[in-house]
Amino acid sequence: MSIQTILNALYQNYAQVFAPAEMMDIQRTSITLVKKGWIQIPADYIQFLRLTDGLSWNGLELFAIKEHERRDSVFAQPTLLAYQEENSLKMIFAKALIIGRALEELIVYRGDLKEYHILDRYTYEPIVKLPRLTDVLHFYGESVLNES
Repeated sequence: MSIQTILNALYQNYAQVFAPAEMMDIQRTSITLVKKGWIQIPADYIQFLRLTDGLSWNGLELFAIKEHERRDSVFAQPTLLAYQEENSLKMIFAKALIIGRALEELIVYRGDLKEYHILDRYTYEPIVKLPRLTDVLHFYGESVLNES
């Protein structure tokens, strides 16, 4: 299942999506991440960002390039760079890019392993390891995606 197909199904189930990120902004953020000692944005996450600059659905947030205010809320959708900087002191994230969060979990891309990890938000222990962003989206949206 493609990222676009999954996003369409989530959108039909009230996911908040945003305008696509501009490639120049994605490249600028990726370069900034590398200059600060982190890893660049993975290719499939770039593909996601080119479709929607972030996602908020059912407790799942995937971070954006630009900050977005959430619909009917005073809170803003965090950016990749801001959330990474917030957690920069945690050594576990030196070779990982935090791409999102869920209720009790962090979603990271491990550049050294070339895979996504869903971590317990408090212990940082892996709950599940997945090879692609589509697998992460399917993990969280399984009930909705099985209906489509």
